Amino acid sequence: MLPRPRRLSRKDFLAAKSHGKSTRTPHFSLLTCSNNLSFSRFSIITSTKLHKSAVVRNRLRRQIYDQLSTISHQPSADIIIIPHHSMLNLPRAEIGPLLNQALSKITPGIS
Repeated sequence: MLPRPRRLSRKDFLAAKSHGKSTRTPHFSLLTCSNNLSFSRFSIITSTKLHKSAVVRNRLRRQIYDQLSTISHQPSADIIIIPHHSMLNLPRAEIGPLLNQALSKITPGIS
């Protein structure tokens, strides 16, 4: 789990969701909104559309948070990650490089 300052508050989550720029990859979607901080804040949405079982959804959420803590290059932004169903079949080791690649692509285009 990320430390509290690195997670989005409800107010910032709603702002990022309504005003954020959307980026889609084959395995997840990103909503990004710039912030005035020197670090990024993250949130992950795993709905029942992803999987019926809360155990599976929470496991994926923990894996994503774990990989986010190891990524070195992170833009200064509020980022919401929405995993797609195909991400459930990915090995844990592949999640980090995919997130890193997506985050490096969105850095110049944050609104």
